Amino acid sequence: MKRIDAIREIMDEVTDEFVITSTGMISREVFMVKDRERNFYVTGSMGASLGIGIGIAANVKKDVLVIAGDGDILMSLGTVVLMQKLKLPNLKLVILDNNSYASTGGQQTCSDGIDLDSLYNCVVYRLSNEKGTAPRITLTHNEIMRRFKNAITREKNESITTTD
Repeated sequence: MKRIDAIREIMDEVTDEFVITSTGMISREVFMVKDRERNFYVTGSMGASLGIGIGIAANVKKDVLVIAGDGDILMSLGTVVLMQKLKLPNLKLVILDNNSYASTGGQQTCSDGIDLDSLYNCVVYRLSNEKGTAPRITLTHNEIMRRFKNAITREKNESITTTD
């Protein structure tokens, strides 16, 4: 399966979840397929997407979906252990495993050395290794942050209003 096809399949199911995407082509393709203010594109910080997702999931009631590459996940195994320990019910991890660091030149990862399928609330897509052709994200870092913060603030305000 190609990464873009997996992303289309995943994003077709997304409704009101918060979506955190790892750096590189994953963020670019999610932006191209289904840009929305509840998407947070982790650009330029490989290995950080799951940590951000855990922080969001621990502070909102809505579901949080992290879409990360195998390279991103392997760069932050301590965060994977934290996810396993916390078992946040509103956090789901999707790993797009192409056995490479596609965003940095296609160097091979060692994702075949760990059982990613056994992780808590995790789905793994095994992908072919292709570069992808999605254009760069047209939003600035500040615009991504501002609209995502606004979505979280609205979510928190709505949950306060509905529980009173």
